[in-house]
Amino acid sequence: MKLKRKKPKIKQVMSTCSWCGLKIRNEGPIYALGCKKRPEVDISKYESKAMPIKISTIDKTIWCIVPPADSDARKEGNDFMFTLCSEECGNQLKETLDTEKELGELILSAKHIC
Repeated sequence: MKLKRKKPKIKQVMSTCSWCGLKIRNEGPIYALGCKKRPEVDISKYESKAMPIKISTIDKTIWCIVPPADSDARKEGNDFMFTLCSEECGNQLKETLDTEKELGELILSAKHIC
């Protein structure tokens, strides 16, 4: 089940792999990848909702969940979470996010060259 066309409900995001788009079965294992946002980014309007993340390097939009501010996930430093069907999907997503982060830092540092 792909979640690209319209904004999905949070329940749908929680039961679909953020990386490959497969439906996660109730009886199967579920994995999660927590991420920290940049300090200047405000995601409060997505609290307790699904939030789209554009992955520029692969031209793909994936969905994550922004937990409530008082949740254990947020207290542990996870500003948003991806739901995953396997460790393999988690590893691929983490690698891609690391690449995106490096590219973003490179672009932000370019202003110092001028």
